[in-house]
Amino acid sequence: MISVYNICMIRPPLPLTAVPWSAELANVLADASGAIARLDARICASSLAPTWQLRASWTGYGNALRFQNFEIDEIDIISRECGLHLAGRQRLETVGDPFSAIEPWRARLTESEGRHWREDLPFTFDPPPGWEDAPTLARALGLLDSWARADATIAPWLAFPLVLRRMGLTQRALPCLVTGDPGQRFALDPRPALLKRLLKQLARSAENGLTRLERLENAAQRAAATIGAQHRPGKLADLGRIALTRPCLAARSLAPMLDLTVSGAGKLLERATRLGLLVEISGRETWRSYVTPDVAVSLGLMAPARGRPRLMPAPSPKLDSVLTAFDAEMAEFEARMARLGGQIRQNMQ
Repeated sequence: MISVYNICMIRPPLPLTAVPWSAELANVLADASGAIARLDARICASSLAPTWQLRASWTGYGNALRFQNFEIDEIDIISRECGLHLAGRQRLETVGDPFSAIEPWRARLTESEGRHWREDLPFTFDPPPGWEDAPTLARALGLLDSWARADATIAPWLAFPLVLRRMGLTQRALPCLVTGDPGQRFALDPRPALLKRLLKQLARSAENGLTRLERLENAAQRAAATIGAQHRPGKLADLGRIALTRPCLAARSLAPMLDLTVSGAGKLLERATRLGLLVEISGRETWRSYVTPDVAVSLGLMAPARGRPRLMPAPSPKLDSVLTAFDAEMAEFEARMARLGGQIRQNMQ
């Protein structure tokens, strides 16, 4: 008896670029393309793009691990990358090293422009029927589909953000756009349904990436305003900078970074929590763990704020008086230098 798998191997599946386009499928394509374009434009203009790229790599790598049937949550990836084991979380026990590809992949995400999408393909790819007439995004998904059947490793999923950039769909590699479906390796699903599912997945990932960027920018702005309003900020500013790339912290991990004792680091973290710069996620365990508010909301560890967003803290009156005095002193200094310059010119004459 011939199995379904053998039939699929005998009769190649319909390429995604040859799928007939319906009005519904075209609308889904437009939604995905628009969401990707909006995210790409915002990332290119954001001063926090490097921080977002790092955090988005955790999201994208988590997606790729799920496509490889690893049951690993994003919070576990973040804590591992921050060098911290969270209290109450089971230690990851898997066959092999599921994180062996994350560093090489992250390095490739910052590659220079100019590489062709065919580079680094581990298999021979011949453009299938409908390739020339298909939208570029459908081509990228068609390449991913062929790659996933030719390579059973995590590589095809991780390569997709690079493929989007190399094909000119994005200006930067957007790691949150790791996309795929484990069923692609067997090509059992109807092809139009698969293409529609992948496009919707891309749209959701891009929209989520944009939402996380906005949360990151708002959190950074509020943190800067809160720290600037403190009479004695101490090492709060240093903590704020560290939290951009290490949003998961504990006293024992923070202490060596700031040259503090574990007790001193714990007090600093508690102060930051009172000011709303961090959120405690460990309850009353022996080692308390903290994350930034935007990460807590993104991971479902904290409910998002409801209603209208809070207004940014008003400028401090003390800061206004200091700036006014500084301006007055500078004006007096410039006037004095002008008078001195006139006297020097007279003496030279």
